Amino acid sequence: MIRRSGLAATILVLGLLGAQGSAQGAASNKDLEAQAAAIESRLAALENRTNQSLVEQQQQIETARQELRTLRGQIEEARHDLETTQKQQRDLYADLDRRLLMIENAGGIATPGAIGPPSAPEVVFADEAAVYGDAFAAMKAGRYDEAIQGFQLYLTKYPKGPRADNATYWLGEAQYVQQDFEAAIKSFQAVSAFPESRKLPDALLKVSYCQYELKAFKNARNTLQKLISTYPDSDAARLAEARIAKMNDEGR
Repeated sequence: MIRRSGLAATILVLGLLGAQGSAQGAASNKDLEAQAAAIESRLAALENRTNQSLVEQQQQIETARQELRTLRGQIEEARHDLETTQKQQRDLYADLDRRLLMIENAGGIATPGAIGPPSAPEVVFADEAAVYGDAFAAMKAGRYDEAIQGFQLYLTKYPKGPRADNATYWLGEAQYVQQDFEAAIKSFQAVSAFPESRKLPDALLKVSYCQYELKAFKNARNTLQKLISTYPDSDAARLAEARIAKMNDEGR
């Protein structure tokens, strides 16, 4: 009987130890599963932060590129204004020489009062340059309300002037900066009235930016695709591709 009781006790102890081991194993597995879930959660959060960082970097690069394009446009405008001013001076000097030569050939004496006032075309030419120059100077100085008024004045007085396409584009740019996106779209689209303008690709790009800000994402995508197909080798087309990639990431 003693032996049987001892054996029973031994079996009971072993059973209890086995149950305890199973319980500890189950608890250990749960801990491991919890740790694995926590690691997966951290990895997912890290992946999300990485993707967000990449999107933000792409946006910063795109913004920097656009600022560079704007700066280059301003440099181009300044160079164009300088060349125009130099040409005006050459034309005026040539006309002055011509008048003096006519006076000398006629046997007259060139005196300060012998030369008449500038002709009407000369006055118009000088005024056209001045109106545009004042508006563009306001634009560069960040006086956007004044710039808008100046470019509108130019387009009212000289709708077919030599700088009408640039005035139309920069009018849209000033309106865009002021977040008047609907007015800016009309101005940028009006650049198409000048089929030889170098501003056409940039104007299309800005139309898409305005449509994006107005949450007209389908229209913005269509405009971007039109830009890429029409001007595939332009800098604006590369910016358009970057914007489409951004919209894809955003699901728009």
